[in-house]
Amino acid sequence: MMALTELEQDALTEIFNIGVGLAADALYQMTGEHVPLSVPVVELTSQHEAQQHFLAREQRPLCAIRQTYQGAFDTEAVLMFPDEGRTHLVRMMVGDDFPQDQLGEMEQDAMGELGNIILNAVISNLASSLSMRIEGTLPVVSLESADTVLRVQAQTLTGAPDEATQVLALMIDFQLGRQHVGGYLAFLLAPGSSQILLQHLARYVGGDNAC
Repeated sequence: MMALTELEQDALTEIFNIGVGLAADALYQMTGEHVPLSVPVVELTSQHEAQQHFLAREQRPLCAIRQTYQGAFDTEAVLMFPDEGRTHLVRMMVGDDFPQDQLGEMEQDAMGELGNIILNAVISNLASSLSMRIEGTLPVVSLESADTVLRVQAQTLTGAPDEATQVLALMIDFQLGRQHVGGYLAFLLAPGSSQILLQHLARYVGGDNAC
């Protein structure tokens, strides 16, 4: 199991903090809603351990927005919100004037756009900071249980059993909208991707951003 040094942990925390801040700015420009954020808690751990830590915090059904990113390293990013707050998030995205009877038809698209803004801002800042090239797929929105949400679903990331899959877990509390719907973010790493990520991170910490 690869591990983060204290310097690497601090560097990733700052990188993700900036990325989430960029996402918050983008959402504010789109919706006019301020997005208070907590400082991210970053941990490189196993899928099993990440799942246990997550279940200690959250057991409600979740709306999960997934995007697969490939390039310098491969990962499936998962943005999670309690499903009970989905309607409010959709309303935040489409505006208060959108007809109530058409709101249900917009749920998938609105949640996909929300995930796309947040995930792309975070992963783009990570790639830029570590001098990596990464391209993403379109978001996929689904309703999932808290005990299965951190399992890899993208076929392109198969090749390791769940217990061997490393997870770059970010416990960031997104307080979205007036009802303060909290969200969580995790990156499920493909086999070998954690080593590649740490190599780029070591160059970044050492002041060498050339790859």
